[in-house]
Amino acid sequence: MMEKWPLVLFLAGLIATWTLITFRVMQVMLAKTEKRLEEKITERSDIVATYQCRVDEVERRMLDLKADLPLNYVRREDFIRHEVIISSKLDRIYDRIEKGKEG
Repeated sequence: MMEKWPLVLFLAGLIATWTLITFRVMQVMLAKTEKRLEEKITERSDIVATYQCRVDEVERRMLDLKADLPLNYVRREDFIRHEVIISSKLDRIYDRIEKGKEG
């Protein structure tokens, strides 16, 4: 019975060594994977930051355009209303001139 103990201890040591080696390889692989994921996240963050800058620029330009539109452009309805007002004033002036000629 005593002769089997060295063999059992050797096998137990072999199993423990194999287990430790396996765990260490897994740790190294997980560390590499984590590093690659962090690099990808950093790349994505840079890309997102770049696009965010572009989006901010487009939003700023849209707000500038929105602020400038009432100053630079007239709506069709406003133009027609002003044209009607001007036409009616010209008609009244014409009527006054015609009444002055008759009298």
